[in-house]
Amino acid sequence: MYHGYLNSLASRAGILAVSVDYRLAPEHPIPAAYEDSWMALSWAASGADPWLSEHGDAGRIFLAGDSGGANIVHNMAIMAGTRSTDQDGLPVGAVVERAILLHPMFGGKEPVDGEAADTGYHMEKLWALICPDGDGLGVDDPRLNPMAPGAPSLRALAGRRLLVCSAERDFARARAATYYRAVKGSGWPGMAEWLESPGEEHGFFLLQPERDESSALLDRVAAFLSGE
Repeated sequence: MYHGYLNSLASRAGILAVSVDYRLAPEHPIPAAYEDSWMALSWAASGADPWLSEHGDAGRIFLAGDSGGANIVHNMAIMAGTRSTDQDGLPVGAVVERAILLHPMFGGKEPVDGEAADTGYHMEKLWALICPDGDGLGVDDPRLNPMAPGAPSLRALAGRRLLVCSAERDFARARAATYYRAVKGSGWPGMAEWLESPGEEHGFFLLQPERDESSALLDRVAAFLSGE
């Protein structure tokens, strides 16, 4: 599923894509997924692979992911924006330029406008399963709730442009919209954009890639990656 979608996106956007195979919870609880993703990002940016170094450009890194992967993208952008090179940051010359969050998964103890009554309950159960050692923060862990007390400032996000995509019937839409507004209001110097697919549900573009709305979303994401 992901391989085919990524191939289509890379072809349409004219980009070189590196797919990250991170360890999955609950067999490998949080922070395994974040650690693996940061290791992969650092490796891709380091020039360690000759072919990737020759054909890629570490000075123009784009991050993208969907659902839980979009949550990881946010966290990678925060890490890239807050870590210096001598503190396990990205190599000198590596620059995260853009980020795309497709149907991102976020949480929080306080409900947000438009969120279904049971969404918070289910997220609490899910987070307890995949992050059992969360220092008692629960769903207000900054990795899940970027607006939680003590979370890194959204002004620190790496990159100059951000695209947040959701869908009208996506159960995670309310949190995604809250995140988008928070970035816009944080003083982040980049340009943030919101894209909503009418009438669609969470992850529809992967489940039914042949549909017109899926193709339209792919076109917009490809255009964003191409510099439009």
